[in-house]
Amino acid sequence: MSFDKISTLSVRETFVREIENKILSGELKPGDKLPPARQLCKIMGVSLTVVNAGVSELASKGFVEVKPRHGTYVADYIENGNTETFFAIIRYNGGRINAKEFRSFTESRVALDPLMAELVIKRASDEEIASLGGIIEEIKKSEELHETCRLITHFYHKMYIISQNSFCALLYNSTMSPQIGMYEMFIEKNGLQPVIDNMEAEFKCLTERDVEHARMYAVSGLMSALEGPYSVI
Repeated sequence: MSFDKISTLSVRETFVREIENKILSGELKPGDKLPPARQLCKIMGVSLTVVNAGVSELASKGFVEVKPRHGTYVADYIENGNTETFFAIIRYNGGRINAKEFRSFTESRVALDPLMAELVIKRASDEEIASLGGIIEEIKKSEELHETCRLITHFYHKMYIISQNSFCALLYNSTMSPQIGMYEMFIEKNGLQPVIDNMEAEFKCLTERDVEHARMYAVSGLMSALEGPYSVI
């Protein structure tokens, strides 16, 4: 029997999450001014070093804006945020993606996945495309939900890689954790078979270099999670 190592948040991480939670809950709103750094030290019982480092991290995520000689203000994180902001939102929601984020993620992939399928057909070798079939077989054999969903995301990440579009491959990899969570939500409601059916249909199109139908299956599989009997939101 093995046990995972227990880890605790640092004081800086605790400070950052406290402010993030107040912003995400709406307790702190865009335009609100945070107390001065030294006052935050006293209120929250942390050092000035922790406050300065924490505010810097919050600014990098788009949660706050530091205005020299004026102070630190809550920012519009939707306008100023990045993938780290998205992960903070998921963490605030208890590790689960809510309906709004699920739709945002899926709509983004509806735009990207058909292009990736087309680029795979145009650029990838027969051997690279064939390797995707091996991942599908691994998925069929998997008996644990999280591992199954990890393999599903691995399949699509591999597609992005062999498309030879490095930006999209890196973008997909940076969002791997929420992607896994999305497939968990879908499979918990609908089972694995709809996912397998769509992946096998798309894989067949890639193997046959059928751009039109590969793009079609790339869209239909994703859209089924947003509308129709398989919708999860």
